[in-house]
Amino acid sequence: MQIEWIIERCNEVLFGMNKGQDPVTSLNIKELDQNLSEATRHGMLPVVMESLSKAKISEPEKKKVVLKWYGASEKSKKNYWQRLSLMEQLALQFKKAGLDVMFLKGATTARLYPQPQLRVFGDIDFYMYGDDQKSIQALKGLGIKTEEYFNHHTQASFDGVLLENHYDFLDRDNHQGNLLLDDELKRLATEEGHQYPFKFENPEVDNAYSMSPTMNAIFLMRHMAAHFFSESVALRMLYDWALFQKKYADEVDWNKTQELYKKSGMPVFPRMIQGILVSKLGLDMLFSPIQPICNATTDRIWQSIIESPASNPYKKNSVRFLLYEAKIFIANRWKHQLVFEDESYWFLFFSYTWQYLKKKIVG
Repeated sequence: MQIEWIIERCNEVLFGMNKGQDPVTSLNIKELDQNLSEATRHGMLPVVMESLSKAKISEPEKKKVVLKWYGASEKSKKNYWQRLSLMEQLALQFKKAGLDVMFLKGATTARLYPQPQLRVFGDIDFYMYGDDQKSIQALKGLGIKTEEYFNHHTQASFDGVLLENHYDFLDRDNHQGNLLLDDELKRLATEEGHQYPFKFENPEVDNAYSMSPTMNAIFLMRHMAAHFFSESVALRMLYDWALFQKKYADEVDWNKTQELYKKSGMPVFPRMIQGILVSKLGLDMLFSPIQPICNATTDRIWQSIIESPASNPYKKNSVRFLLYEAKIFIANRWKHQLVFEDESYWFLFFSYTWQYLKKKIVG
């Protein structure tokens, strides 16, 4: 099965779990190509290719397949170094303006991997400790024009890379539970937000930081929950979460964190994700206090992860496109109940609809 093969490769590279089996011999050319395509969909291609770099491939056609995907993997690694360079430029520009910056998500989770470039990294997300308006002015010094976005951050483009400048950590407009979490994250940013420097090779950058472990335990899980509801969870998110716990479990205030999980409307979802790490990925998570749940709902979550999501076949923003989106939204109600417990599903539907219409009207 594709997903099991990918998991074996990832566990070998990320957790040293080598079963000693040749990863290529048992696959035909088509299966190998499909597996690497699926690894790409899950954001794990560079990790899988790191595993294959140790394999001896004698068949010319299989070598061609591996070389094709090797090129895509190397491009992803190059993207990481490009983004890191851009982050350094941003931090130095903010320093000139007397501002501190906290980098979020991919920028920081990449450093949990054996080699940071193995982590596929897209947008650059950051938080400015409440100085987002000053940071927008500072960005103009690099010729970066900022545009409004519909919630919790503004957007800009820097050398073709999307920048997300978070004035809120989470969407406060559509989810009541996020108000509690966002308030706590901002409080922790004030109290703990300068304890974990984000270090660059350039020693001049001394104003960049990462989330504290407790902040990340709150943020990464809520971010995963939001993706689970709106789209799906990729293996990359699961491995980010597993690697984070492996490194920082002892530094997280788990009493606070797990209480916040409950109060924000996702009392069992983190435990089911932990169940997936243990029962589906085969990881030993004994260093974490999150008790895994493995039941029929856990299996349903896993099935939603490994199934390729159907893409909307209609022209974007056409009537049929919007009806299709509404159909998917309604079908995802079971997900909403797992991560936004006690929140009105129909309030969310009408909120999204209003935001879409407002955006169209304003232009």
